[in-house]
Amino acid sequence: MLPLLLISTLPAFTLLLVVPAATHKPCKLVRELGLVALLLVRELLHHSASAAWGGRKERERERGVKIMLSKEKAAPALAAAEEPAAAALPLLDLPELVLERVLEELPPPSLAAMACVCAALRDRCSTDSLWERHVTRKWGHVLGAAARKEWEAELSSRKSAGALPQPARRRGWADSLACAWPFSWIGCRWLKGDTVAAEPSPVPVPAPAPAPSPSPLSQPACSVAAWYRTVECGEFWFPAQVYNREDGHVGFVLSCYDAHLRYDRRTDTFTARYPPHGRKPAKEEDGVQWSRIRAPPVSTPVHDLHASGCLDDLRPGDHFEIQWRKNKDFPYGWWYGVVGHQESCNANEHLCRCHEDDMVVLEFSHYAPGSRWRQTTVSRTDHREKGDETDGFYGGIRKLQTSEEISTWRKFWPVDVLN
Repeated sequence: MLPLLLISTLPAFTLLLVVPAATHKPCKLVRELGLVALLLVRELLHHSASAAWGGRKERERERGVKIMLSKEKAAPALAAAEEPAAAALPLLDLPELVLERVLEELPPPSLAAMACVCAALRDRCSTDSLWERHVTRKWGHVLGAAARKEWEAELSSRKSAGALPQPARRRGWADSLACAWPFSWIGCRWLKGDTVAAEPSPVPVPAPAPAPSPSPLSQPACSVAAWYRTVECGEFWFPAQVYNREDGHVGFVLSCYDAHLRYDRRTDTFTARYPPHGRKPAKEEDGVQWSRIRAPPVSTPVHDLHASGCLDDLRPGDHFEIQWRKNKDFPYGWWYGVVGHQESCNANEHLCRCHEDDMVVLEFSHYAPGSRWRQTTVSRTDHREKGDETDGFYGGIRKLQTSEEISTWRKFWPVDVLN
């Protein structure tokens, strides 16, 4: 049977090799068919090897049983009694703390596969406490309170509509298979229960009917496991902030802008979608690395002035972020700087009185001395948005409190001084 299946995949391989040579724009369907064929062959080879190894072990076991039969008549009964006990894995018979520890050590794919075994393990493996660990471990750096809030709002809208919204981008076969790999995941309704159970009804029902009971192996759409799967498969655009947007653009060095991001597990990177800048349309950036993303530290909307509560505490040498935008139609971005000294101050640590002055000097040392972007001042007592259409508008200030935040900003320090 295996040779026949391998032969059946030959046309897909032929198309995959021939079509790119015949045209400069190979058909996406052909590429995906070829990828499907590759995945099928890999899975078939894996299962055939496992079956061959299992058959070899079975033959050895049968040979051993025959030898035992020739030596002792009571051996078959004893072997028959011990073999089921050895084959059965009494996982659920483990002590409560031991079983909980075992499940905590399982990675997400293994935990999801374990949930497909039986109803008892499904309940054990789908608890929010288990999946919260995985969400925090993998996504805690990029998922903040705003992402959780948007996820809950999306669930609420799905519930009120009674159906899942159609995705804006049609996923290809290869995209779907990549998220379901290994193939043993595909048949598990627990993993895709939130999408199966929520398909819209083709005919509207005039009278409300009692909701059907969920499938015994379906995954609740509101569970943390469902949220993990949705983010992992790139089905949810979540709010976050991106350092140095449009990576390589000199106009965004040492800045951090709000965006909505979607994960691509094939490349282990993100696609960022930035809000429109005035009349300019929204931009997308592919291949955003993990190190350039953070969860928003404050909940201030991108067009609102942040309430600065740290102005009285700012002293020379303190690190800060400040809102800045080119004009009032643009969203704010956060820009890194350090508090400087007044011109009249000699910067002596024991004689400095800059912290007593109403005006705070903000320095951006990655710009050359004399640059119009090098320095600005703000008032402690009457702080508001200041600036013009030429130099842009400065907004709220946030003092950096931890060395981790400061070191993250310093990682993006440019090699050359900017003008």
